[in-house]
Amino acid sequence: MTEALEQPLRRILSYWRNEIKPLLDAETGTLFKQAPIRVTLAFPNRYSVGMASLGYQVIYRMFNQEEGVACERAFLPDDVDAFERTGQALPTVESGRAAGDCELFSISVSFELDLTNIIRLIDVAGMNPLREERDETDPVVMIGGPLTSSNPYPLTPFADIIIIGDGEQIVPVVSEALRESSSREDFYDLIDGVPGVFLPARHVHEPTWATAPKELLPAYSQIVTPHSELSNMFLVEAQRGCPRPCTFCLARTMYGPNRNNQAQELLDVIPDWVEKVGLVGAALSDFPHTKFVGKTLTERGVKLGVSSIRADTVDAELAEILKAGGLRTFTVASDAPSERLRRWLKKGITTEDLLKTAQISRDLGFSGLKVYMMIGLGPENDDDITELISFTKELAGINRIALGISPFVPKRHTPHFADPFAGVQTIEKRLKRIQKELRTTAELRNVSAKWAWVESVIARGGPEVGMAAYQIYRNESIGAWKKALDEVGWQDDFEANTPSIGLPPGQYESKEVSAHAQGLAV
Repeated sequence: MTEALEQPLRRILSYWRNEIKPLLDAETGTLFKQAPIRVTLAFPNRYSVGMASLGYQVIYRMFNQEEGVACERAFLPDDVDAFERTGQALPTVESGRAAGDCELFSISVSFELDLTNIIRLIDVAGMNPLREERDETDPVVMIGGPLTSSNPYPLTPFADIIIIGDGEQIVPVVSEALRESSSREDFYDLIDGVPGVFLPARHVHEPTWATAPKELLPAYSQIVTPHSELSNMFLVEAQRGCPRPCTFCLARTMYGPNRNNQAQELLDVIPDWVEKVGLVGAALSDFPHTKFVGKTLTERGVKLGVSSIRADTVDAELAEILKAGGLRTFTVASDAPSERLRRWLKKGITTEDLLKTAQISRDLGFSGLKVYMMIGLGPENDDDITELISFTKELAGINRIALGISPFVPKRHTPHFADPFAGVQTIEKRLKRIQKELRTTAELRNVSAKWAWVESVIARGGPEVGMAAYQIYRNESIGAWKKALDEVGWQDDFEANTPSIGLPPGQYESKEVSAHAQGLAV
């Protein structure tokens, strides 16, 4: 090997040996495979975030189960600027090979605000981020995950393939096409028309979503690691979809129809050595087997983790099981600051439900209650914030309260698609009032109103929003976003719409607005 080739290889191995190898050594369940077709499964964020993604782990396992395919992982470095200054190529976790040295470079993305990270990830892997600037010598870039099902269009300047829906349906199809194709166009021909496959070079509109049949479920972890955001936790999906009609949530539409797994199906995929299990589902207290599975695991000495529990279905028996599983703080979602807005969202939770949950948490010795909350809903006014403050004080009289407050971000594929974003100033004003009146009553954790605005732009934007992100992906800031959006000609088509508490979500008071902005959910 020449000196010119040896130096970059040494640099790759240096980063891999010093930063990645310690993470690899701490994993249980890692897959090592060599095969003619190499797939890099990349995540546009740091290792600890990616390894907490159940979908990411499922796709990793499925690719490695395919004949002739070997899949290795790659993550965005914690300090991308410092990494780039070293002149190294991004390495994969399993072997340290260059992440861009593959036939398929696949990215799993969960969050709108990772859009710039996706562009940066393709760049540090040694490829041109723009699809039209790549050629046959480059890997095929495929992007999937929750964001692509919600809104694929900002990704179209960058992805050769966008996967929409359940990945379990797609991995075998893509793998077969990789085995059989002799060129990029041949590969596209083999997958064109498959549900869930969106080819930006050929298609204008997103396709029918891919929906995994029940026999491909449940989803469950492949790797357990202490360095995940969910440290040493084995994840298993109790249900996919949601039976509830909440109008703001994508779980019902994006992951529907609701598919419950049987209790024994969940228990059968959990290895005996696992010490912590996270049950995944949009409405776990509605899942008919939560108590049985939880009790069975806690009797084995397994610690439990759960996503939030619905306040209208929680009872002392479920709370006792979760406490036995090591849960210290009870978490529920109110999702709206007042009862009238919860009714408008078809949330189905009352103030009485929240008070009952607080009492259960106190009686069973939980250290506190965390309540997730959205503000900035279309018909929201000062009276709704007054009610939020009042009932939070009432809750705090029962048990310690933490409020997790997020600005409402309208999403595609929900009735709220054309709702206006409340505006940064409006949200900040309401947050300031909440903080002032509850600072001695509850612990407050809130999401930035400015970044929620960026999220709302990406959530409903088109290719032009992707190109704005491309302009700023190395130096992202709120100011840079505003300037870039102006330069690409982005306009807010929805700001003139006026939701009313007297109208169902998705219908608006008559205004002189564009037909697009008047629209129902897309």
